[in-house]
Amino acid sequence: MPEQQPQTPARWFLKPSRYGLTPANGVTAVRLVLVPFIAIALWEGRYNHAFWMTAIAGASDAVDGYIARAFGHKSRLGAYLDPAADKLLILTVFGLLTYLEHLPLWLMVLVLARDIAIVATVAVFTRMKKADLRMQPLFVSKLTTFAQLALVIATLADLAFALGWGDLRVGLLWAVVAFTVASWVAYFFEALRALRTVEVAPGA
Repeated sequence: MPEQQPQTPARWFLKPSRYGLTPANGVTAVRLVLVPFIAIALWEGRYNHAFWMTAIAGASDAVDGYIARAFGHKSRLGAYLDPAADKLLILTVFGLLTYLEHLPLWLMVLVLARDIAIVATVAVFTRMKKADLRMQPLFVSKLTTFAQLALVIATLADLAFALGWGDLRVGLLWAVVAFTVASWVAYFFEALRALRTVEVAPGA
């Protein structure tokens, strides 16, 4: 019989639990837990605290993805939890920075409209009884999330440390606009493609 490898602390930590929870899910959960504390810090004008917590939350997005891929810990829970944590973080920080007049209202409207449109498209197509329409996250959507996080982190850093990053923030703002519109269009055409490939459900 092949000799079993001793289970090191690292191997033990990175092993999924009996309930299907994985270390990657745990990192994602940290991001969710940080959101209300970031919101409180922003509301109270403690931009330095908000910056560090948002930076940690943003970094956790890369860490949980790496752990899931490197150790084969991709799970159904993680597939829903990770994007939900991203949306909650981004929309919370975007919303408060908009309310505090550090980001333009029209940008918040654009970001919200894109997310609502994508969810509505999937819901409408599913309700048409064509099928349970499932679309994989597109690469342009990952770029959109990255640009949105970069904008809020740069804005918080500028507010916290007076870095004079006005030009950088404007550049990132327009990058967010470009990627948001591009991902909106890409998801629309992806939804049409998915709709053409599914079979009409009986009785539809």
